[in-house]
Amino acid sequence: MITKEGLNALLNLTVEVNAPTFIIYVNNKSERLKYVCEFIFNTVLKVNYNLTDTISEFESSTSLKINYSEKNIDSVFKIKPHSLLFETNITEQKPIPFFKHELIYFYENIIGDLNFDIFSSVFYLISRVEEWQSFQADEHQRFEANNSILTKYNFNSKPVVEIWIETLKIEIQKKYPSIIFPKKQFKVISTIDVDNLFAFKNKGFIRTIGAISKDVVKLNFKNLTSRINVLMGKQPDPFDIYESISEFCLQKNIPLIYFFLFKTGTKYDRTVNPTSTSFTKIFKTVLNKHAIIGLHPSYNSSVNQNILQEETLNFSKSITKKVTISRQHYLRFNIKTTPNELLKNGIIADFTMGFASQIGFRAGTSQPFYYYDFSVEKKSELLFVPFCAMDGAYFVYNKSTPNEALDTLMKMATEVKKVNGLFISVFHERTFYNELYNGFGDVYKTLHLNNYK
Repeated sequence: MITKEGLNALLNLTVEVNAPTFIIYVNNKSERLKYVCEFIFNTVLKVNYNLTDTISEFESSTSLKINYSEKNIDSVFKIKPHSLLFETNITEQKPIPFFKHELIYFYENIIGDLNFDIFSSVFYLISRVEEWQSFQADEHQRFEANNSILTKYNFNSKPVVEIWIETLKIEIQKKYPSIIFPKKQFKVISTIDVDNLFAFKNKGFIRTIGAISKDVVKLNFKNLTSRINVLMGKQPDPFDIYESISEFCLQKNIPLIYFFLFKTGTKYDRTVNPTSTSFTKIFKTVLNKHAIIGLHPSYNSSVNQNILQEETLNFSKSITKKVTISRQHYLRFNIKTTPNELLKNGIIADFTMGFASQIGFRAGTSQPFYYYDFSVEKKSELLFVPFCAMDGAYFVYNKSTPNEALDTLMKMATEVKKVNGLFISVFHERTFYNELYNGFGDVYKTLHLNNYK
């Protein structure tokens, strides 16, 4: 639904040809080093770079110079390398953290212009090495926050990768005062996962009768009254927020992405039947408001490639265009297999990179980064777009009040502003229904009103 060019514009992934250029001297131009340099220099710093293992080319170059080797080169910015970027396997060894200026760092050294190997540190987090290493999966077979090294040391709510890179930028400017780095801007992107298209409408006769019976048995007459009024057309369905939220984001110029679950009939997939005309009507509504549409692949799609193929095909037919972006339902994602299955089915960007149980940066960054496939030791074409907070972390896992949620969200937005990053949130259609989550719809609007500029 969105092209690669459109995605690059949305996420500000382009680098100007006339931006400053760095030349980096290394002993070995490994795939791991190329991958992390592309992220640090192109994605975050918005500058160009070249790697060379030829000392004569390095010394004769007029570009800004960085020495990432054991060799001593006078008057050149130096970073002492760790072995991580030149290995070709994955061990169970995790980096030993050290702490300075109230921040966590990895791969400490005392030689050079930085006291840590920033290339290896960034690589460890954005390549998701820790998800390839052994970990204790949760009940949904997910890598959750308790497995994260950043969460362990309570740094998950800071974009530590971008703070490290900001430190690199400052130290480079000390060495090369004439450099002017391109400016970046803080940006808010709203995403909504649609697990249930409607609360009461279009659920079919059998499901509706079952739901009415359950209301009666539980003596939940308030819910029963709302259900009947919706079915009789006396009031709108409480999950039907598509017109109002799309208009809100359109007026405030906030990019908005909906991820629609397009499967029903299982324990974890309970939306309206995908063949219903309700979907096409909602798609038309949100597209008319300039929202973007993506797929929310169902619970078992991450372990069954046939399911994912069927859903991407059916969803593309329904929206009459090839679906290109997705976020896994329940954030069910296997780092070793799911990315390649998504690529096979035409997905160019995945928005699953975050936690269900806690807020924070799963990879330590608010910026998009490409999937690194350790099975072939190479960067793939699948872009990971991380989010920093999901509504369910507050009212499902941590039982937070709306005020508590808003307070932590605003603090995190402040952290992202400091590095001019992307603040991407995840809400759900049901979150705006006060009968279920009173006050959280207001959290959404207050958060975005205060941060969209």
